[in-house]
Amino acid sequence: MKLFGKKKNEDGENEGKGISLQLRQSWTIRLGSEPDPTKGGIGLHRKKKDDKVYILKNIDREDLAEDRTFSQLFEKLEQAVQKRFEEPKHYYLNYLYPGSPLKVNVDMDNHDQMMAAYDKFGLLPKKKFAKLKVRILVRVPGSAMFRTDKPKTVHQRLDNRNAINRFLAEQFARGRVDLQNFTHIMGSKLADAKAELYGIVPDGEREFHNYLIVQKTKKKKNVSPEDLYDKGQITIKEFEDMKFPELKVKREKMNADYPLPEPLSVCVICGEEETANIQCLECEHKACSDCVYREFTIHPEKQPFLLMHHIFCCKNGRPIRGYLPPSHLVDPGNTTQFVNHPNNIGTGT
Repeated sequence: MKLFGKKKNEDGENEGKGISLQLRQSWTIRLGSEPDPTKGGIGLHRKKKDDKVYILKNIDREDLAEDRTFSQLFEKLEQAVQKRFEEPKHYYLNYLYPGSPLKVNVDMDNHDQMMAAYDKFGLLPKKKFAKLKVRILVRVPGSAMFRTDKPKTVHQRLDNRNAINRFLAEQFARGRVDLQNFTHIMGSKLADAKAELYGIVPDGEREFHNYLIVQKTKKKKNVSPEDLYDKGQITIKEFEDMKFPELKVKREKMNADYPLPEPLSVCVICGEEETANIQCLECEHKACSDCVYREFTIHPEKQPFLLMHHIFCCKNGRPIRGYLPPSHLVDPGNTTQFVNHPNNIGTGT
């Protein structure tokens, strides 16, 4: 069957040459914006120099009723115009019914409105129907009539059964898939149907549908401790540890040897790793025993361990001898108080 064409019988003759307009029609269509009456245009019946007329012959009502997305109707229109159209929702089907003063805009993506217009055309006498002219208008004034890019023939992902069935039905109606392949794919499992469908997708669009042939990695199934024990893969003790981890922690604490080993860290003085076990009195830094003995036990200046935070943790260096503030003078005339001050002992002052 040709796209909205005349059906032929086995002898090759056209069926129903005198068929009524209610079942088969031929539309005279014009494209572009609606003529401006202020510039001499007389509605749709005024032919301008840049106004081209296209005739779409033999539009069967049965085929149009099955064409839910009007993809076949637009394919027939693109064959006549030799240009690519946008989606049906981009256009109006505009017509002036004989005897009516008002023009009607039909949403070309509304199946009920399109079928109602088709049935309304079929009620006209043949002479009035021959004078009927419709126009395809863009819904948004000023927008382009045709596509400038290469449109996709597959407008959605084919990763579920409903989308696959819809795509197969559309390809079968266009004659791109024979009945044998159609039946085979429809009866296949989803994974097999995706692989078969990848070969039907047009060559220029297969890169957008590589998900049809990508094999998904199976996720490992979580096995319960009961299943592992039933299969003999774990012992009863391992089963208890997996089933009750809080009891495992409690048992490990009970069986631990005390005192617990102190974790070793980096020495803040020498920088050696896993040697420090003596913590600073003011922060979390630690020093090893050798460094503490060298700096705070046998050091010539007899510096106290209290200075570890100031010298090594804060990196401020060793303070001077007179870091203690002088005491206030009890007797202003007695200068020996300065000589006996702890900061001045041994300095000769």
